[in-house]
Amino acid sequence: MLSELKVIFTKFPTFLNPEQQTPTRAQEVVLVREALEHAVLLAAANCNIDDFAQNFEILRVYYTDFKDEPKSERRLLILGLHLLRLLAMNETRAYHMELERIAVEDHDNMYIKDVVQLERYIMEGSYHKMLQARSKVPSAHYVPLMEMLLVTVRREVFKCATHAYEELSVEGARKLLMFDNTDDLRAFVEAEKERRGDEVMGWVLEGDKYKFVHNEDQDDRLPFATVISNNLGYANELQRIV
Repeated sequence: MLSELKVIFTKFPTFLNPEQQTPTRAQEVVLVREALEHAVLLAAANCNIDDFAQNFEILRVYYTDFKDEPKSERRLLILGLHLLRLLAMNETRAYHMELERIAVEDHDNMYIKDVVQLERYIMEGSYHKMLQARSKVPSAHYVPLMEMLLVTVRREVFKCATHAYEELSVEGARKLLMFDNTDDLRAFVEAEKERRGDEVMGWVLEGDKYKFVHNEDQDDRLPFATVISNNLGYANELQRIV
């Protein structure tokens, strides 16, 4: 249906053309903007990253270039979701670039502020705080992307744990990967080993511990590696965890 609407929208004189003045300009802008907003929200609900990105890039024009029209009430919600999507994709550089594009006075808005705080928790390795934040999202629209972010963080922690440990107890791994029980942990580890294939160095279960194989030549470019090796999110708890 959205594809059909876009075909209709392209016939509007103002479509992606902020300089165009017509008697129905305001109605055209609002109609296109709201349709795109609903498309973005639907994509977020389904964690459809490609659809989200495509529709957001068109919607962005209506947020930034049609300045003479009243701002949308959903604008900051959508911008916050866009930031959260970038975090969930581990696109930290793009995240910071997009944050800079948002007016400073909007940074205190709950939709933006909460995502900024999430990014800080991740960079600090404060994953327990990130888990707590998951239950306090500013909108239900954030929940699917928050779950996606949690998976991303778990996968990066899983990958980087090889560089931080020689061995790790099953209970320590459960805490580190933020699972409520060891069954979910084991299922996740096996799924990740299958997904990553030969890339996985370690995570071999021996008794009640996971063993790791260190490869000094392996180049880990992911920013989480530094966080894990230096902080591990639980710097003061390591001895207790292991």
